[in-house]
Order: sequence, then C-alpha cells, then structure tokens
Amino acid sequence: MISTTTTHAEVLRLAGNVWPPYTDQRLSGGGLSVELVRTALGRAGYQVDYIEVPWARAVLGLKRGNYDMLNVWPSTHHTVYARYTRAFLTNRVRWVQRHDNRIIYRGLESLVPYRIALLRGYAFSEALENDARLNKGYAASFVQAARMLTAGRVDLTLEDERTVQFHFARELKEVSDAYRFVPGEFSLLDLSLVVRNDHPQQAAIIAAFDREIAAMVEDGSYAAIFHRHGLPAPEALPQP
Repeated sequence: MISTTTTHAEVLRLAGNVWPPYTDQRLSGGGLSVELVRTALGRAGYQVDYIEVPWARAVLGLKRGNYDMLNVWPSTHHTVYARYTRAFLTNRVRWVQRHDNRIIYRGLESLVPYRIALLRGYAFSEALENDARLNKGYAASFVQAARMLTAGRVDLTLEDERTVQFHFARELKEVSDAYRFVPGEFSLLDLSLVVRNDHPQQAAIIAAFDREIAAMVEDGSYAAIFHRHGLPAPEALPQP
C-alpha cells in the first residue's frame, strides 16, 4: 500500500548539476539519484521535479528558497540552511592515473610530488582542499580532467568510481585503456538528501524519505532502480 503524508501531490524541486549516472536529464529517470528520490517521495504522496543547473547555482538556489532539495555528501557548509536525511547510497571516490603510471596512494603526504586535477565545486575532502602542500588545479568535469591526464598536464584526478566507469563506457570509450585506477580508494562518501530549513514540511519530507527508501530496500524496488541503470545494487543502505 502506498502511504500518503499530504492531501495532494505537493511539488518538491530537486536541483542538481550534470553528474552521471546520478543526476543527468539525458538519462532515464533523470539519473540514478533522481529516480531514487522521485520514487521514494512519490510513494509518500509528493511530486519531485528535477531542475538541472550548475552546482553553485543549485546551492545558492536552495539557500534562497528557489529549490527545496539537493543530494549531497556530508558537509558542515549545508547544515546552516538545510537538514540531512539518512544516506541512501555510498560513493566510492578513487584516484585515476595514466595507465603507464604506478602511483600508490598512502594519504595526502603521498600526493605531494604529483600534479592533481580536482573537479570545481566538488567537496571530496576539506583536508584535501585545504592542504597547501599539494599542486592542485581544477577542471569543469571528469572528462576534461581525464583529457588533462592524457595530455600530461596532470598526474592524477579524483572522481566517484561509478561516474568514471560511466564516462569510460561513453565519451572516453576509445581511450579508456589509457587510464587506470590507483589501487584502493580515497574515501567512501555517503550521499544524502538535504531539505532547506525554511520549508514548512521539512521534517515530514525527511521522515517520509527515510521511511520509503528503507521500504524500497525491503521490497526490491531499490535494487530494481540500480539494475535499470545498469548498476549492481548495494546489499544494504549505509549505516547512520
């Protein structure tokens, strides 16, 4: 039975940037994250509209009340103006290098000799961002950063593993053999929904989302959405 927490389908505005396979208007359902959010809140009687804008505009729009929700990693920056749901998936963030390199990651100290391309606006790690010892540059997308690797302009770039594999199967398919993952991972980041503090139904939205995502794991619809996007489903939700 579908539960309802509203007497009508209230429209909630979810903002995000182009970040396949999670948020991308070109993909089925708007991407994996959008479909998970839309399905969970739809079961609770809400309608979710996905608006795709540059990330800085999405964050600013949430602060100003133009949008209601974002899907984000934990950060103290967002707690000033929004509240988190429980995490609904985990991102495995990994370093990518040229295939002929043999770089090993052993903490930030091990990165000092290398030129690094980070993605503009991505909060992978405050420690990484603030480490003045590191030779960091910025790219607008992973595809751009990968091409910087190919050209020898940088030695490493950082991205979610599913996103890397998405691009290796598409825009970078012809040259994907030129890259390799650095062994292991840089971090595991739990992805949550945040709802702006001044939304009158913030608490109800968060409770509904957490409840329905958990129910979707139990009834198999959570895994089915991953499979529709060609991805293996996690066995369980991230632990709070």
